[in-house]
Amino acid sequence: MFCEEPQDREQVLRELNELLETDTTYSSGHPVASMSTIPHRLGVEVFTRTLEKNAGRLHTFQGSWQVEQEVLRMIGNLLNLDGTPYGTTTSGGTESNILAVLSAREKFRRRVEKPEIIAPKTAHSSIDKAGWLLGVRVRRARVDKAFRAVPSAIEKRINENTVGIVLTAGTTYLGQIDPIEEVAEIARDHRLPLHVDAAFGGFVIPFLKDIGRGDYKFAFEVDGVTSVSVDPHKMGLAPIPAGVILFRNKSDVTRITKCVPYLRGRSSVQTSILGTRPAAPILATWAIMKHLGRKGYREIVATCMKRTDHVIHRIQQNPLLTTPIKPVMNIVGIQSREVSLDHIVEKMEARGWRMATSPFPPTLRLVVMPHVTEGAINAFFNDLDDISTTIPAS
Repeated sequence: MFCEEPQDREQVLRELNELLETDTTYSSGHPVASMSTIPHRLGVEVFTRTLEKNAGRLHTFQGSWQVEQEVLRMIGNLLNLDGTPYGTTTSGGTESNILAVLSAREKFRRRVEKPEIIAPKTAHSSIDKAGWLLGVRVRRARVDKAFRAVPSAIEKRINENTVGIVLTAGTTYLGQIDPIEEVAEIARDHRLPLHVDAAFGGFVIPFLKDIGRGDYKFAFEVDGVTSVSVDPHKMGLAPIPAGVILFRNKSDVTRITKCVPYLRGRSSVQTSILGTRPAAPILATWAIMKHLGRKGYREIVATCMKRTDHVIHRIQQNPLLTTPIKPVMNIVGIQSREVSLDHIVEKMEARGWRMATSPFPPTLRLVVMPHVTEGAINAFFNDLDDISTTIPAS
């Protein structure tokens, strides 16, 4: 209830602390399926100092606008984008993907009455949300045994209503990377936009080659990729909400840009879905990227991948557990040979773990973020081994 009389500050804080006692903290290591983690302490400092700044009023906060442009340039450089970056910061992958579908729809607005987007079965659910909001049909295509998009299956889906294709670099379920170069060639042949959702992979894949984990071309180094989305609030260690979408060409951004008549200067030209939006996570992203540099992120990725290897080692020690693919990055799907996933999740949650399952393929999802230490992994598997090898009575 919204009370008439004001409450004492200490009473308010006491009530809030009581309500938040049921929240699980990242520092406990128990959220093992989260794609976010403890924000970098410098980012937290910058975030809390800049809460009043509004990224939707960049005529007023001109310094914040300059910082945003530098964030776009740094991430553009990370994604091998030559020249001026065209795009915007967003609230995260969902908003970025909606903007990508919007730009594709608008490109063909005069020619296509019933627009369709093609995406593999493993594409993020935000593509379905984009289709729902924008009146675009999402046509899902099959994937191969490694849960990667099949280029020929995507090409077979192309028809006169197709306005674009969406692929993923770091799928939510298994961290898989779609065959972006092959599909980009198809997109070029059919003159279709190709969006790459690298919300998770954007701060992982660029460093895999350096640490001997594979060389994957997934962003603007691939001719035919139109746009790429990345979330700094995932492996970029930025506070939530922090996302970015970049386009290769200015015209793709122009199609999603609207003018606000009651605002002046830069504020009157808005590319994001949100109007008023916090500048604090943008400024925090800038500070973290400057502070860590490529070297810092490379070390973080190397640590997470080393711990991912330890996860695989623990899985291999349990004869009733397996994984559908060798992990490409720090996301692992765990399959159970005997005990149902629902039973495992129920029992693991009762022991304090915060779990998630993936539907395709049916797995427990483990995301080895920086807060998932080797100690947390061992504690997790000690419980998982016990539960997965104890066959419940029928």
